[in-house]
Amino acid sequence: MAVIRHFVEETAAAFGAGRDAIEDVLQAVDETAVNIIVHGYGDQPGSSEVQVVKENGTLVVRLRDQAPLFDPTLVPPPDLTTPLEERRMGGLGLHLARHFVDSVTYRTTSEGGNELTLLKKVSWIP
Repeated sequence: MAVIRHFVEETAAAFGAGRDAIEDVLQAVDETAVNIIVHGYGDQPGSSEVQVVKENGTLVVRLRDQAPLFDPTLVPPPDLTTPLEERRMGGLGLHLARHFVDSVTYRTTSEGGNELTLLKKVSWIP
């Protein structure tokens, strides 16, 4: 995770993204990358590819993996009205990721893997 965080942070900063936007994107990347590792690969070895690009006024982060296909955009938001002691453990990572970025999209790659795209509108620092 440290390598992924460092790469995203350094690339976003080099593009001129502001600190607040970088922190938001890092939080979303943390949540989604951990889900790939823990839930996608489980106890099996696997790799992930992370791409960070600047497209117009948007910071775009793409996470690709070869774990079993899973579309996290189909996961409904958690019921936050349920008392804490009655909630099941976990289940907030995707909710948090959605909160910190402007858009989360999913597609299956041509190689049959997963691609999750996080979009964050950014005020660029000259």
